[in-house]
Amino acid sequence: MTIIIALLVLLAAWQSGRLSETRRTRLEQAHQGYNADAPPALNFIMVGLGGFRGIVSEALWFRINRLQDEGRFTEVVQLAEWITLLDPHATEAWTYNAWNLAYNICVMMERPEDRLRWVKNGISILRDDALRFNPREPKIFRELAWLYQNKIGSDLDSANLSYKLDLATTMTPLLDESGALHDTPENRLKLKELKLDAELMLKLEREFCVLDWRMAETHALYWAKQGSFYATGNENMLGRRALYQPLMLMTFNGRFIGDLEAKIWKTAPNHALAIPTAAYMRETLQLFPSRNMRTVYLRFLAVAVRELDKANQKKEAQQLYEQLRLALPADTPAPSYSELLAEELK
Repeated sequence: MTIIIALLVLLAAWQSGRLSETRRTRLEQAHQGYNADAPPALNFIMVGLGGFRGIVSEALWFRINRLQDEGRFTEVVQLAEWITLLDPHATEAWTYNAWNLAYNICVMMERPEDRLRWVKNGISILRDDALRFNPREPKIFRELAWLYQNKIGSDLDSANLSYKLDLATTMTPLLDESGALHDTPENRLKLKELKLDAELMLKLEREFCVLDWRMAETHALYWAKQGSFYATGNENMLGRRALYQPLMLMTFNGRFIGDLEAKIWKTAPNHALAIPTAAYMRETLQLFPSRNMRTVYLRFLAVAVRELDKANQKKEAQQLYEQLRLALPADTPAPSYSELLAEELK
């Protein structure tokens, strides 16, 4: 009897494997939108509704717009989740839902810890759910980078200190004293749980300089870099902007020097980023020449020259000054080094 039961178990395991392979190949070919790795409920909706999914989705979008105008954001969250069930490849639904949680729902909360929870939910929707079904969609990576840069990194939200301290506290056990990655097998496993790839983190540090992973802008850089691998067309320029913006911010404010135990947030410049950031921006200007891009590049160089000169890094400041002179339009006279230090570049 024992032998028969064992044989039946083996037969069942073999048959289960065949069924799984059948679902993965034949059903994915026969039914657009079917995903063998997706939850059964999602596949039921995807296959069961068939061509009506688009109609239902459009109706829900109309309902969302109306609820949004009425300020009924919690109901909007539920409808947006339904849309992602109807079409998990609808990028707009994912990004809209994440933005709604991190910005609209968040500010309805009074306590910082409650706001933090909604911000983290917004990040989780993009990082854990949207990218699961859209692993090569650059817009999702770009929106994720923006959440880190704008919602956590800036001071627009009165609870921003809670967001910054939470991120820094989470990352600190995995870092050395400078905030750079402490690369060990154990830390790599912990990073994987946080949906972070140690190899990409190290690659960014080799490409630019030592980065402080306690800073939200560093995480914005990480996710923007991920998206750049898949960006084409107009998304390529948007992706490069999502990269050079946190680089600029970190150059002047990219190192944590506060006290996490005392909950004191204090930062300092990371001037080592100035030259690699300028190089990346110069490359972007060459690929996508425009007046606006040139202006941003020139302003960054002007501020960087002043900051590096003030920090007694004369050689690097002079190097950036020469780049500024070369980047000026032909009909614009270049200010002298001393003039640049003394007044705003117009």
